[in-house]
Amino acid sequence: MASKISNAAHYMESRPLLVFFLPFLLYMSNGREISNGDSIPSAMTAIHLAAHGTIYLDHLKDFVDYKTIPYYASEQGGHVISNYPLMPGIMAVPFFAPAYYAGMIREGEGDLVWRYVSKLSGAAFTALSVVFLFYAIRLLRSSAAAFVLSYSYGLGTALWPIASQSLWQHGPALFWITLSLYAMLRAFRLEEEGRTSSVLLWLMLGGAAIGFSVCCRSTNAIAAICLIAASLWQWRWRGLAVCVPAALIVLALFASNYWLFGSFSGGYDELYKLRGMLDGVEGGTWSTPLWEGLAGQLVSPSRGIFVFSPILLFAVWGMIRVWRLDGSAWRFIALMSPAPILLLMLFGKYAVWWGGSGHYGPRYQVETNPFLILFMAAAWEGYAHKKLWRGVFIVFLCWSIFVQAIGAFNFPSDWAVNPVKLSEDKGRLWSWSHNQIFSCLRSGIKMPFS
Repeated sequence: MASKISNAAHYMESRPLLVFFLPFLLYMSNGREISNGDSIPSAMTAIHLAAHGTIYLDHLKDFVDYKTIPYYASEQGGHVISNYPLMPGIMAVPFFAPAYYAGMIREGEGDLVWRYVSKLSGAAFTALSVVFLFYAIRLLRSSAAAFVLSYSYGLGTALWPIASQSLWQHGPALFWITLSLYAMLRAFRLEEEGRTSSVLLWLMLGGAAIGFSVCCRSTNAIAAICLIAASLWQWRWRGLAVCVPAALIVLALFASNYWLFGSFSGGYDELYKLRGMLDGVEGGTWSTPLWEGLAGQLVSPSRGIFVFSPILLFAVWGMIRVWRLDGSAWRFIALMSPAPILLLMLFGKYAVWWGGSGHYGPRYQVETNPFLILFMAAAWEGYAHKKLWRGVFIVFLCWSIFVQAIGAFNFPSDWAVNPVKLSEDKGRLWSWSHNQIFSCLRSGIKMPFS
């Protein structure tokens, strides 16, 4: 079995299109889009850019029927605009423009086509992140390790049932994060090989990419700060090649937010005002006790990342082991340890740490996965070459993929509304007998285009 995996990995290593299309086709195989209202404004931004050359959603009502402007948009300066970041919609224009100009997307003709294109774009960006992570790990480990770990990332985490199923913020953000990590590790490899002429270019690419990830989702600023700090520590003055492009892109984001909303945080202020109404929470935006939010994100039966993706437990091992590995690239990854921890702490304090009721499993933490997989790479020799730990890893991986497949093919179920809405009874987030995984499993496979 190990030799077959190694041979397959070697075969794929020189074929990036194959690395891309295997997860992409699996993401598309359920034949339907899975989302809630959070992904609609990105699709609408892409459509308006293609059709009218503007980021303003003044024709939103032609595509989405409503009496009052939906929560995901607001009126600013006489125009309707998305309360969510614009970058995912801007990135998706190449997917929506051909469909619009071909007459497949038209005002007042329903949502089937534009929702399918939304899924297509989300699946493409997510699959590209698998490609970048594959080649990033290959710079550190064998092709077999890169194959197993990148596909564990692509199929054994929330990438499959969430990020790839619509134009959420996550897919585009993961694209930029994994590109940034690949660029940084590529720079280290070039430095080790003595080919220093293009090191600064790769560092600049890494900095620009992490900056664009913040444009997709503002909480990625934590990862960006950690990456910049690690770069400055490792590269000294050359770390400015990472810092400067990232800072310029984020400053441009702040400027555009202030221009559009009169606030550096942009439309998030509009969303925070609605959390009580949408999710039935009381108190401030960051009012959850940290221990409760962290425990919920890690082990809640319906939201815990270690319940839905137990393979990520091996990242804890890697966080310890990485400090004992030789090489500047490993030291850089070690210095990135605070990134996933701080992101989990941030979401743990958030009043709606579970992310609402309109998705399957853990969603807010998706952008921690590339970092956690790199820590799994650090511990690879500890569990891949020892029979007992290899067996544990295989069991955890099979469970992780099985659980994600349930979300891709069986979600939704009545878990979020039965016996009452989740916003009225948050105790079920801790119920093992009435958890989302088995509720969706019992509900059966949903038909394509449903």
